[in-house]
Amino acid sequence: MNEQSRAPLRTAEERLAFCDRYFASVGARTLVARSMYREYEVPIDVDKELIERPFYWMWVEASRQPVEPTVLRLAFDDAALSREEARLNAELPAVGIPGFAKRRIERIDFGSHLFDRILASAAQRGRAVCVREGGEGSELVPWLMVNGIVSYSADINREEWFSYAVCLENLQIVDRFYERIRHRDLSGARASEILNHGRHTLREAWITLQEALRNHVAAQDDRWAEEAMIRLRDDLAQLSAYYESLLDDLSEEERASLVQERERKQAALIEKSTPRVVCHIHQTALVGLRLQRGRLAGT
Repeated sequence: MNEQSRAPLRTAEERLAFCDRYFASVGARTLVARSMYREYEVPIDVDKELIERPFYWMWVEASRQPVEPTVLRLAFDDAALSREEARLNAELPAVGIPGFAKRRIERIDFGSHLFDRILASAAQRGRAVCVREGGEGSELVPWLMVNGIVSYSADINREEWFSYAVCLENLQIVDRFYERIRHRDLSGARASEILNHGRHTLREAWITLQEALRNHVAAQDDRWAEEAMIRLRDDLAQLSAYYESLLDDLSEEERASLVQERERKQAALIEKSTPRVVCHIHQTALVGLRLQRGRLAGT
């Protein structure tokens, strides 16, 4: 696992490429493709996922009205946004109606509500997948891949992306698996097409992957946790000293109330700042790679 690997989608170009792949995979039509700008016509199921308008769909279903396909207009940088807004405004008919509705362009960036929904849709649709390389009848090597994040959490948090896979033929473990196969031409497949090529069960593969993740975490430098515990003890000592300074000259009832408040704040501080490691699995995939003689499968 590479701690220094940069998280994905940090550049506008990466976000545009991601949207192209996402909308192609869900069956949307690309109507316009210009520099850092796209227009997609989306299917109804995708419309429902990305645009929150439940009352509209209730009305459509109740009245059985025909639905005009929704077109999403997305700009991936400020220059494209300005350019395409000017173009669309120039194309509007001169109807002379005050407040004539503009065709809206969404600026796609982190923090964009629409981009958040696109990411959520992609995560949900891609949570569990089965893909294979090559056509039916080709000899495959089956892999179980897991992609996710390891979070090292305390008062300061750090996240680490990972992609591990285990071979169902021999329980070989490969790190950074997605990076190794992203260039492969993969297509959807039935799970049985892949599992029939393996000697080991999914349970055996999952146990092997869990052990690999535990070993990775155990091998990390744990000074971050030791330093977090020192800061936590210091914060608890300061909190206790502050409340001790307030206890003098209080009635028994007031002292009891203040002690309860101190205990609540201590518990909240411990909950927030105690160091812990959490593994979040975002995707699991069965991957069938075409057998390549003379080299390790998956590389």
